[in-house]
Parts: sequence; structure tokens; C-alpha cells
Amino acid sequence: MLTPNYLKKVPRRIEKLYQELEDFIIEDIARRINKAATITSTAEWQYIRAQELGIAEDVIKKKIAKILKKSDKEIERLFRESAIKSINFDNAIYKNAKLTPMHLHSSPEFQKLLEAAIKQTKGEFENMTNSLGFCTRGVNGKVKNRKLTKFYQEALDLAHFQVSTGVLDKTTATRQAVKKLSESGVRWINYESGWHNRVDVAVRRAIRTGVNQMAASMTDFQMDEMGCEYVEVSAHPGARPSHEEWQGEVYKRYGSDENYENFEDATGYGTVEGLLGANCRHSYAPFIMGASKRTYTKEALKNINPYKSMEYNGKTYTYYEATQRQRQIETRIRATKRELIGYRATGDKEAFTNASIKLQRQKQEYSNFSNAANISKKDNRTQVQGFDRSTSQKSVHASKRRK
Repeated sequence: MLTPNYLKKVPRRIEKLYQELEDFIIEDIARRINKAATITSTAEWQYIRAQELGIAEDVIKKKIAKILKKSDKEIERLFRESAIKSINFDNAIYKNAKLTPMHLHSSPEFQKLLEAAIKQTKGEFENMTNSLGFCTRGVNGKVKNRKLTKFYQEALDLAHFQVSTGVLDKTTATRQAVKKLSESGVRWINYESGWHNRVDVAVRRAIRTGVNQMAASMTDFQMDEMGCEYVEVSAHPGARPSHEEWQGEVYKRYGSDENYENFEDATGYGTVEGLLGANCRHSYAPFIMGASKRTYTKEALKNINPYKSMEYNGKTYTYYEATQRQRQIETRIRATKRELIGYRATGDKEAFTNASIKLQRQKQEYSNFSNAANISKKDNRTQVQGFDRSTSQKSVHASKRRK
């Protein structure tokens, strides 16, 4: 079994790689849009446009290939580490029950499960990098999904049109484009269904779900070999309300009895919304009657959250709602940092200063809310790889100068 705390942290290294890709793309587009907005001659524009689009596509392809190569290596390392950690957790339970456990290096079945999980996740990331784009909202409010190259083309054409026809000046046209980039962020888009997710969210879900399901398949295999009939599900504060109902309990794997509910029926195991579903941090371990001891008492599970509700600025939040509110503030902070990267690329000092002031206010709100809600701040969730120390210092100084 993998613990909720481990599953919370496990995607971070790969998430950083794809944040790096996102910030690279946003900075590159912003710089090219700024260049496009300076050209007024139609003949010159046609030449520059073809050149820019060709170079941009080549640059992005090379960057994606580089990131994908790095993430493939990290997936192999991470899944092997997770497999060993999960097996060791389960094996401690078997040893306590005087049983002889299995090990990764000596089990062909474990090796097959590991390799299959690595292959599947690598394939998922390859599909993701082939389906990256931006989601913007049109004047009618309808969301438009655009592949990277298509968005490049439309953004360049729009900026040039707005400036060359006098609809907007160069500064305003560029700022509008940067705003669209930062608000959307790079997305993983299913162009058939229209489903989309920010790339950092998609990466977290793919890694967390992948390693958790791989570990569970190994747990299942060894429980079958050991004849283990019961499992204990993990628990953590801030669980989704639907998951809070069944976390931390012991269940019967097949059928049920007067003391224990059926595992799948109770937890929704195997469904998207249930145990081990998308982005779920719960897992389970063998529970051996007569040898295992419950991790959580009924009272501990009842009081696993720090509080039932809290008030902030006139609104009442459950602990789970407070964690979701914190996520929303983190998302806005990342969007503003992407905005600053775009303004840095275009050399727009005024817009950079205004966004810097907004960022400082958001960071203060993040700190105030996190303290009031008694939830630790997640610095990794507000980081932007292209938002380096130099940009951060410039942002702070710009904000102070305006005060």
C-alpha cells in the first residue's frame, strides 16, 4: 500500500518538468506575438508569419521531445520506487503474521505488473504531449479548444490585424494576448470529446492514479497468493465527502459478513469516482484477522479533520471546502505568475508592475486564508518554473514602487 502522504507528493518531479514546458511555450508565444504586432506591411507580414510559424513549431517540438525524454526516465524511476515502497509496506504485515512475503526482484509477476504500468503511463504522456493546446473563451462565452500550432497562428494573425488596422495599439493587443495565455495555461485536450485539463493537473492525475493502481495490483496479487480475505483502507484529513464515508475501515474482499461490508460495494473500487479512481489518494493493505490491528478507531475517523467548519470573511467552510478554496487561490497565483512571464518576454513594464501588485495581494490572501483555515501552504502548487528568482525579485520591487 502507498500512503496518502506519499501519493500527495509523488507527482512533484514530473509536474515540474511539464510546468517548465508550459512556461517555455507561454514565453515563446508572447515574444512572437509582440514581434507580430510591430509589423504593418502586409507583404512583410506574410513573409514574417510563415517564418515565425515554421520556427515556432520546430522549437516547440524539440522542447516537447526533450521534456518527454526526461519524464520517461523519471516515470521508470518513480514507478520502481513506488512498487518497492508498496511491497515493503504490505510485507511488514505478512511478516508480523508469520507469513513469507514476496519481493519485487524475485517475483516475475511483480515485474510484469511494474513493466505494464510503466509502459501504459509512458503512452499516456506521449498522447498528452500530442494533444496540448489552449482553451480560450470567445465573445459569445463559448470555450474554444486550439492546438498549439493553431493557437500560434490565430494569435499572431489577430495581433497583426488589430494593430495594422488601428483597432488596437501594439501594447493593448499584446496585453490581451498575454492575458489569454495566462488565464488558460497549456491544456491537455481531448479534441474529440472537448474534455480538457491544465497540464499540471493532468500530470498529477496521471502519475498519482498510475502508481496507485500499479501498487494495488501488486497488493491484490500477493493477497490472492496468501489467501487474505480482508483489507484495511487508508485515511487522510480533507478527503472528499463521498470518500470520507468509507475511508479507514476494514472490508471483506469477496462477499460480506455480519461484521464487514463488501470491499467493492462499500468503496466503489474500480470506478472513476471511487477508491483508486482519478486522483484518489486512498489505497488499501492486507488485514489479517488475529494478527493485524486497526490503524484507526471509530473515534479517530470521526475526528480526522481538524474541524467541522470554520468562518472566513463571512463565509462558512467545511475542512474539505477550505482545502478546495486553497486550491483555487493557488490556481490564480500560478496564472498571475504566467502573466508576469509573458510581460517579461514582451518588455511591458507597466503591465508587469500591475500584475506584480496583483500577485502580492494574492499571496497575502493565500497566507491569510491558509492560516485561518489551519491548512499548511503548498509552495510547490504556486510555483511556476519560468518564474525564477530574478523575475520574483523584479515583481516584488515593482509592486513596492507602485505603493
